[in-house]
Amino acid sequence: MTERIQTTESATLATRLRHRLRSFEPMYLALLGLLAIPSYVFDSLAVLEVFEVFFLFFLWPFISPLVDLALRRGADEEEREEPTDWIHMGDWREYAAWFLTMPLTFVNPLVLAQDFAQWLGTGVAFVRHRGTFPDAERYDQQTDYRLPFDGAWTVVNGSYDHDYSHSWFPVTQRYAYDFVITDADGRTSPDGSGSAVGSYYCYDEPILAPADGVVVDVFDTDFESPRGGGLSHPLKRDIRGCYAVIQHAPDEYSCLAHLVPGSVAVAPGDRVERGQEIGRCGHSGNSSEPHLHFQLQDHPRFELAAGLPIGFDDVDAAWPGANADDPEPTEDESIGELLEDAPNDGRTYITAGQRVTHVDRADGDSSPDGDDSEAVSVESATDGYRTATGSGEGIAGLQRGAFGACVGGGVAFLGPVVASRSTVALLLAAGVALAVGWWVRAAVLQRDRYEPRPGGLGIAVGLGLVAAAVRYGGAGTVLEIGTQTLGVLAFLVGFVGYVVLGEYDRRRLRVSFPVPDGPTSAALDAED
Repeated sequence: MTERIQTTESATLATRLRHRLRSFEPMYLALLGLLAIPSYVFDSLAVLEVFEVFFLFFLWPFISPLVDLALRRGADEEEREEPTDWIHMGDWREYAAWFLTMPLTFVNPLVLAQDFAQWLGTGVAFVRHRGTFPDAERYDQQTDYRLPFDGAWTVVNGSYDHDYSHSWFPVTQRYAYDFVITDADGRTSPDGSGSAVGSYYCYDEPILAPADGVVVDVFDTDFESPRGGGLSHPLKRDIRGCYAVIQHAPDEYSCLAHLVPGSVAVAPGDRVERGQEIGRCGHSGNSSEPHLHFQLQDHPRFELAAGLPIGFDDVDAAWPGANADDPEPTEDESIGELLEDAPNDGRTYITAGQRVTHVDRADGDSSPDGDDSEAVSVESATDGYRTATGSGEGIAGLQRGAFGACVGGGVAFLGPVVASRSTVALLLAAGVALAVGWWVRAAVLQRDRYEPRPGGLGIAVGLGLVAAAVRYGGAGTVLEIGTQTLGVLAFLVGFVGYVVLGEYDRRRLRVSFPVPDGPTSAALDAED
């Protein structure tokens, strides 16, 4: 994207700083902290510990709203207006609740490991795309997508534009969207209704498949906080909460997240049709209030994926935040600039601040140009897909095991700060017991309500291996490896295993998904 706003010398200092922070992503500096990792393994490289200070930039997503709010107050009057100003998602109390519960994220080893893997996964995606990332100007979308819901919803977060993107870095969620339902006043729940999840307009609303495809991953047993208002469940086991991932093309996967536990109506290997109900909008995972997180990604594994820009068809998009006295919304400067930068390929590229509605065509056609000849046929995909994914459960188990090693490595690295090596080993063993117990609960005791996560028992194996290594391979043993050093090694080994298995899984799914009148599987494999 080209720079939308030119900073002039007459602009206030706050305006100039705000532009600089938007054009430069401070999170890039957090990657310099990775240079400190060798110092945890090799004593001779202890001088690299100075780079630890850059890890503080990982806190930027939590403090950036405060910084932007402060700079916005001092910015030029015309620069204070944003397309999302009409949306009201609570007041300072909601943000305070979210900010004060933030430390719980750093004591939840599952979320912490997933967060860090997501950052490292950006490097994997960078290599996979040969030094660049997909963008809205050049990406050639393979499938036609509809909005993943019926009725009018509001884009509260996300855009094809850098300034209003969900989060530009890490690249996993670069083109993700957060959707809610708002009333005429821009509220997500009735005024004075409280923060119970059931009071939010979007809660428990049906979430639909955006296109034909095949389900590749499902998680339906995460915890959900009974209240919004900035609060999420402290024991969440995945950033996405309950979710479903659907493959629509060889390298296009949709992820629908924060669903109501127990509401996911599909399982891995299931065919789904465009508009079919997948689950219900909820508040599980990293969620400040009920909403739908939707993204298109190039990889079946969230942590290793690069987000893909997505244009929808059959969309009626309105700008409630535009000046009501203007007959044309594009006369609003900020909105006009966004529309001017939008790709123009016959699809609708939505952005934060819009209220969007799916519009059914009278002829029932599912592609903008009325030609479905290039669309992927779900029926034709199924047999080949099921054959190719016959070993999918085994791969999922190995991947969960590798992720379990990452989780255990994180505990082994951070644990010695507050506990002894033997206590860390006991904590890891307790984690193994909890993982096994939860798997039994989902797979046996409540199978009629919950679908167990594919390979879910693998995480217990990964944790168990790290627990054994901490117990029998730490300082004072034959191996003489410090607990923190062992933790770093366990995380890196687990992450490398996760990447290798993930890339194998991506290739396997890629070549098995048919593209009518397109490249053959062998050609696709050769292009990779």
